[in-house]
Amino acid sequence: MRVSGMIRPAPELSWPPVTGELAVYDARDGRYHVLNPSAAAIWKAIAAETPLAQIAADLAAAHDVPLEAMQHDVHKFVADALQLGLLLDAD
Repeated sequence: MRVSGMIRPAPELSWPPVTGELAVYDARDGRYHVLNPSAAAIWKAIAAETPLAQIAADLAAAHDVPLEAMQHDVHKFVADALQLGLLLDAD
């Protein structure tokens, strides 16, 4: 996966608060994408414009997980979300 810089959620998406989970609504097709807690943490950090390297470092520290493993998980989530059009390369 190659990302030229910052990424951001697609403008047609919204993610209203839902107790215990995060559901991303895509107005383009009327679908909800329910994110598990790990994916929700990544999503919220991306929406707050946190760089991917910092997201991985923060989550690795918070969950006592090796940084390399968390980097893989973050990049996998981002690659999947980019492919679905949920995230956009902001550059």
